[in-house]
Amino acid sequence: MQKLLLIIAILGTIEGKELTIEQVSKLRSYNHSISGKMRHKRLLQRTAVVTQDRAYALAQKECCSEVSFGKLRVHSNRLFYWIKTDNGSIKIDALDAQIMERCSTQ
Repeated sequence: MQKLLLIIAILGTIEGKELTIEQVSKLRSYNHSISGKMRHKRLLQRTAVVTQDRAYALAQKECCSEVSFGKLRVHSNRLFYWIKTDNGSIKIDALDAQIMERCSTQ
């Protein structure tokens, strides 16, 4: 079981594109004031290649259900859309539109 989880973790880090060092440093260095958060959100949106509408359409197609919530996030040098649907949640890479994590119920 541990080997299976290790293999899944390794495959998850291989697929998809990563952000460049310059992009990561811009995204990581911001202050937590309201205006700083808004600038950070706008920077995330400019960095993403895939639009939010396209990510929502992919999530609807993959999960066969309506999208209820979505957010653009950064984790481990990956920029992705975390989208919650009626059937669970899905992660879609914001740089190349690959599905990082399939529908998982919560």
